[in-house]
Amino acid sequence: MKKSIFTFLVALSTLISGAAFAQSELQVIHNCADPAASSVDIYVNGALTLDDFMFREATPFLNLPSNTNIEVGVAPGSSASVNDTLVNFTINLMPGERYVALASGVLNPGSFAANPDGIATGFGLQVVSGVQTSAQMPTDVDLIINHGSTDAPTVDVLARGVATLLDNAAYSDFSSYIPVPSGSYILDITPGNDNSTIVASFEADLSSLAGSAAVVFASGFLDPTMNQNGESFGLFA
Repeated sequence: MKKSIFTFLVALSTLISGAAFAQSELQVIHNCADPAASSVDIYVNGALTLDDFMFREATPFLNLPSNTNIEVGVAPGSSASVNDTLVNFTINLMPGERYVALASGVLNPGSFAANPDGIATGFGLQVVSGVQTSAQMPTDVDLIINHGSTDAPTVDVLARGVATLLDNAAYSDFSSYIPVPSGSYILDITPGNDNSTIVASFEADLSSLAGSAAVVFASGFLDPTMNQNGESFGLFA
């Protein structure tokens, strides 16, 4: 029977029953554009907790134990057990902190286009702490931006005619939180050293999101033909 993302909580509660831990919050975003990882199974301490977790899906914020090692294994969506795990990570969360973990990269970097800046693109978890669930000001939308496109060079993100939101971000970089007045914007992606060349543009209507916070992540491949025809580049929140 398929397990929903909410099974993550149930499984962890079972794993730690009888023990008292301080709590942290963690959201997981699947941003691995490798076609072989379009659907993955996530094992936590050997137990299947996310079944068929799809590319560009996100969990809600999950309450997890702090100050203890949590073993996270990633397996193909067709996995039969934890023995099918492809990569493993150990995370240890600080009490009271809120985190986002983006699963990104590719399983076999030699089979994909190299990163233009020479940054390693093997599958991994990019973890950031201090994550917000609301804006600091009720009229703003607070954005934190991640560069998660393995074959994209250092880029800038510009709110057209307004301001530069992200300056010289290389693959795997996270920005600090950027407060933006709620409204409708055109976001232009340009090379970091050439704002006159627009690589891609996206509409972002934040008009109804005043008081909110969001994770924005660059996702997919600039050139799918050189990357096993994986998903094309885009910005997602």
